[in-house]
Amino acid sequence: MITAATLAAALLLTLGAAQAAPDPRRPAPTFDSIPPALPALDGPAVLIVSKTNGYRHDSIAEAVPAIESVVEARGWSSFATENAAVFNPRDLAKFDVIVFANASGDIYTPDQRAAFQAWVANGGGFVGLHSAGDGSHPDWFVKMRGNGNFTGHPGGGDQFQPADLIVADHNHPATHHLPARWRWTDEYYSWDAPPAADAHILASLDETGMRLTPKLEMGHHALIWWRCEGRARIFYSALGHKAEAWADPVHLKVVDGAIAWAARKEGTGCD
Repeated sequence: MITAATLAAALLLTLGAAQAAPDPRRPAPTFDSIPPALPALDGPAVLIVSKTNGYRHDSIAEAVPAIESVVEARGWSSFATENAAVFNPRDLAKFDVIVFANASGDIYTPDQRAAFQAWVANGGGFVGLHSAGDGSHPDWFVKMRGNGNFTGHPGGGDQFQPADLIVADHNHPATHHLPARWRWTDEYYSWDAPPAADAHILASLDETGMRLTPKLEMGHHALIWWRCEGRARIFYSALGHKAEAWADPVHLKVVDGAIAWAARKEGTGCD
């Protein structure tokens, strides 16, 4: 006979299981100790990292192969991984550029952090995309990125808004193909400070007509820029939340130009 107490206990177990179900967009942080096996890498080589110890974007599934295709179209090599143990001196020495494809969180052990920082200090090229700009990254990474602390993005029905990006520099390989005002829809990030004085702003968000809370208003709202960390070429673009971005040829040309610049194959700076 099934009693009320039995039903209540079963209900509690069901509710507990539901509450304990992991959220795939907020995975439990993990740290890696055994490096992945790398393939043969010919010519310029690009490391694509999509590990998430912070928020995980669904569009990683589209971003990684899209970036691989961009690199392949140049005749270069790439390796995509979510294993942060690749951040070791031996393996990083094989790469010209590291791309964060919506990577998030503090993903490094102390040794991995030191290897990454040493690789940058030696003049490596870095391209951070979208969530490389969120608030989950350690302070030293934020400093390398070159702007303020993440304050959020619009939510609810305002999360994705069409807006104009004002292109300030058409000489950079990432933006030479863009119109002076580029209409784009994305999840637009805000920070508590603009890019540092040594950053070169390529494109900014026109906040006019947008629905932004006062906390998210920046006035001069930079979204794409580059800077030098010593000789290292550091590039950041806040674009790329949605899967559609990774099938858009105009956006992919931004990514392609950013990688070419970071690899020192196009453009100038950080010499």
